[in-house]
Amino acid sequence: MRVSTRFILFVIGFFNLQFIIAQTSAFNNKTLQIDSTGNYSFIVSGHFYGDGTNKSGYPANTLLANLDWINSSDAAMLICLGDLFMDIRNDMPKYQSSFFDKLDIPLFNAVGNHDLSADVYQKNYGATYFSFKTGNDYHLILDTESDNGDIKAEQLKLLEEIALESEKGNVANVFVYAHRTIWKDTYSEMEGLFEDNTQSLTSTNFESEVLPLAKRIGSKTNLFWFAGSLGDAPGSFFYFQDEKNKITYIATAIRALLRDAVLIVNVENGKATFETHSFTNQKLENLEYYNVDFWQSTSAAEPFNYKLIPLYLKNIVLSRIFWYGTGFALCLVGVFRLIKKRRQKKI
Repeated sequence: MRVSTRFILFVIGFFNLQFIIAQTSAFNNKTLQIDSTGNYSFIVSGHFYGDGTNKSGYPANTLLANLDWINSSDAAMLICLGDLFMDIRNDMPKYQSSFFDKLDIPLFNAVGNHDLSADVYQKNYGATYFSFKTGNDYHLILDTESDNGDIKAEQLKLLEEIALESEKGNVANVFVYAHRTIWKDTYSEMEGLFEDNTQSLTSTNFESEVLPLAKRIGSKTNLFWFAGSLGDAPGSFFYFQDEKNKITYIATAIRALLRDAVLIVNVENGKATFETHSFTNQKLENLEYYNVDFWQSTSAAEPFNYKLIPLYLKNIVLSRIFWYGTGFALCLVGVFRLIKKRRQKKI
């Protein structure tokens, strides 16, 4: 009997440990902690490396400048919506010393294209998708890169499990975090938006397989689906509510620009509300203001700085992609010339 009791306690302890590990950040080993009230807040944004001109190996300057604010906030965790790194192979040491080691709350990341290079991310930070629970809320971190925007196999299974739990009536909110705006092509209202952000080369299975599960969740509880790939944008936020299916889509990202801002999510008595917070002391509107109408009527742009042209050219020339493309083009030219010569010899 004594052995049996010990065994039961061991099993309980093991599963509790697994639960704790699932909520512990792989970046700074901080564990998510929610007090007995069940009320909590967290900060969410994407593209923490800034933009392509940042060759420093450090995160965006606006993010580092606001670390004290993040640490002094009441946030229980910080969620990055992908492109945490710009060059993961080389940037990890600088991120560790300047960001991870100085961050007092757990950080979780929904990987973007810049975060993945072979298996470097997985070897250092573990799984690229997982879920965890806080009180009656589910949080699902998705990987929209490995299958070119498709959500399938184990990831789809995680979403289905959450759908089943929501149908039991014990779920208050479901928060889904991903890098790509894989939902945009489902809605005609978004046509023309996010044209220069990370997109799938072909259509994804969002509408055929993912959306039906999202509808099931939305019919029973509050579903908030976040994305962090905005490209050139008129602001740091995008908001769209699918009222029919009760799904709220939110995109948010920083770019080391004057517009940089993050979203604070407050959960109180099971209800989620949102606050916009500027990293540069700019005046902001409520999240709902940054809707389709705002995006379609507002220029994406900060004024073009012609002084940066030499830097842009340098970045292009030093880019591996540029040289891959150049090499491929030269190979094609060589092939066409060879074909032309053979045809001339036959004539």
